[in-house]
Amino acid sequence: MLINKKNMLSAAVVMASLVGTAGIAQAAPVTTTTVGGYVKFDSIYSEENDSAASSNTLREQALLTLNGSEADGEEGELYMAAYESRLKFTSQTTGTPVGDLKAVIEGDFYSGGTQNIVNLRHAYFTQDNLTIGQTWSTFMDLGSLAETADFGGPAGRIFTRQSLVRYTINAAGGKLELALESPKNGVGAEKDASTPDMIAKYTVKTDFGYVAAGALVQNLQYDDGTDSDSAIAVAARVSGRINIGSDNLKFAVISGQAMGGYLNFGDVAAASIVDGKIEMTEQTAVRVSYQHVWSPGLRSSVRYALTTSDFNGQDQGDFSSLHANLVYNPYKPVKFGAEIISAKKDVAEEESRKLSRFHLFAKYAF
Repeated sequence: MLINKKNMLSAAVVMASLVGTAGIAQAAPVTTTTVGGYVKFDSIYSEENDSAASSNTLREQALLTLNGSEADGEEGELYMAAYESRLKFTSQTTGTPVGDLKAVIEGDFYSGGTQNIVNLRHAYFTQDNLTIGQTWSTFMDLGSLAETADFGGPAGRIFTRQSLVRYTINAAGGKLELALESPKNGVGAEKDASTPDMIAKYTVKTDFGYVAAGALVQNLQYDDGTDSDSAIAVAARVSGRINIGSDNLKFAVISGQAMGGYLNFGDVAAASIVDGKIEMTEQTAVRVSYQHVWSPGLRSSVRYALTTSDFNGQDQGDFSSLHANLVYNPYKPVKFGAEIISAKKDVAEEESRKLSRFHLFAKYAF
């Protein structure tokens, strides 16, 4: 039997193609798991500190809400700890039938009475444009926060992690994020929410940096068996970064109703009941910072922030803060820094609460 050599060659090419195609179709997903985090040591000396009525833990010192009344003899105290240190586990898988996957679990030690218990910060996964789990609220803008030694940050900051479902879309040259998040606020001591908080944020990069705009809608509900009411709360923000050579200017303007736990760690209640009806707190916050780079390993940031609050037509007092620091970064994972903080909160019919602090830190990221 004669076999045409040309036909044999064609058959071999076809078989090789089929084998190659089958190999590609059956390729197993590739998973990479990494461990990261950082060790951070803080030394905080507070000359004045009305941060918390019970100020025996570093986290209460760090949250800078000025909600307490300083006890006699509390001035001039020194706190040293490494509770902000954290661990982060990341797993990434490519080539799955449902797209690329990523999972993150991260914790620090700001938890419990002794703060030696792991505190869950992030626990979420992404599937392409979808994010599900606990992570930064979509109403936040991390990029507009200045570099500071202070864990809590200034007056006038949205800083919270939420359980959420978020979808990200590339739109009109920018990024649109739409999210349903765990209800953050209640009315007084009641938290009767039956619908998630709804958040939208649009971020666009520019030649000079970026600008982000966001909106938050909450459905507040109240029912104590005697009185019942509901109200829609709306808040908005605009923030961003402007690059000025190697320096940068960061800013944020935030305003709206019933922000409560979203703003300044909930130092002002979102809403209360007045004559059987929900009355919402109205707040406006502004924040601006400037970072100057002295050399590749040395930089400074100055940040000022102010929050005003009004409830039922009455001024609840201003909350302001000023941070100034110097950060030495000799090698990318290693930082040393010093920071001074001054903050003040005016409280109706009370003496203003104040904070004066000197903060030293050392940090190694891995």
